[in-house]
Amino acid sequence: MYFFTKGFLVLTYSSYKFIGVCLLIFLISGCKNTHNLHNRKTIDISAEYLQLPNQEKLRLMSHWELTGKIAVITPSERKSAYLNWQQSNKNIDFRLTNLIGVSLLNLIYDGETARLEADGEKYEDESTEALVYRTTGWILPLDNLPQWIKGAANARDLVFMNDNSLPEIIQPICATCTGWEITYSQYEYVQGVWLPFLVEVNNSLKQTRLKFKVNQWQRR
Repeated sequence: MYFFTKGFLVLTYSSYKFIGVCLLIFLISGCKNTHNLHNRKTIDISAEYLQLPNQEKLRLMSHWELTGKIAVITPSERKSAYLNWQQSNKNIDFRLTNLIGVSLLNLIYDGETARLEADGEKYEDESTEALVYRTTGWILPLDNLPQWIKGAANARDLVFMNDNSLPEIIQPICATCTGWEITYSQYEYVQGVWLPFLVEVNNSLKQTRLKFKVNQWQRR
């Protein structure tokens, strides 16, 4: 309750309690709406989105993170490491660690300059692929891997589907794709889209084979 005295509005204890409850409800409602709006902006799992073909969903998926393992196999060596890979449009944060969590390689690309840290040394280059090859000797097709790791194919690529109409083999066709072939042997449904969890990227011409075992995908 409230009343006026000498030109002032005087609130009773019950009035303060009522206003406090209203403010609490308003704040909770506002936070909930803001949270939902944020989710709708960053991760679209609307009915319209779910009805899209999986390849269209993959093309729209530009912000993601995966954790897992990578093996790099060449005639002269076989190396494996734990992988954390964050992709935001063209920006890359690609990190490799050993079994006990010690950093082996940190590669960051901002769309213009690639920066790599390995063995306590820091390097820079305009090309991620050139930088990795110069410092490690590995051939990592990082210009195309962000699409290949998701199972996304371009219109010109040769694509062989599995029984679930998901790519089993992609033979990409582009200026920098010569000799590469990508094989997918396991998929899981993650936040409204089918994503691969076992991926092999092979190039017999370059005698390089990359094997990815994904533990977790996270759309962002």
